[in-house]
Amino acid sequence: MKTLTTLIAAGIFSCLSLNLHADTSKEVISIEESIEAVYINQANEETLATLKGIGQKRAHAIVLFRTENGAFESIEDLLKVKGIGEKVLSDNASRIKI
Repeated sequence: MKTLTTLIAAGIFSCLSLNLHADTSKEVISIEESIEAVYINQANEETLATLKGIGQKRAHAIVLFRTENGAFESIEDLLKVKGIGEKVLSDNASRIKI
């Protein structure tokens, strides 16, 4: 009985260890994603949608605006795109590049 209890405990600790490792991996991925630069004059909709507060609809609006008006000259030019405000700009200022 003591051996069975030891095996069960070892199994539980193994599972807990795996879950902790999985959670840590997710944190590392999200940190790496937040550091990756997004070049707004070259990025496709999928890449633009990785920015905080930018979903598929706003990403499409950015690409459409860029197509109709030419390249963005500054990061602040994003404010000309419908649905992009100061908050979105400030939340992503460290990632957005020209």
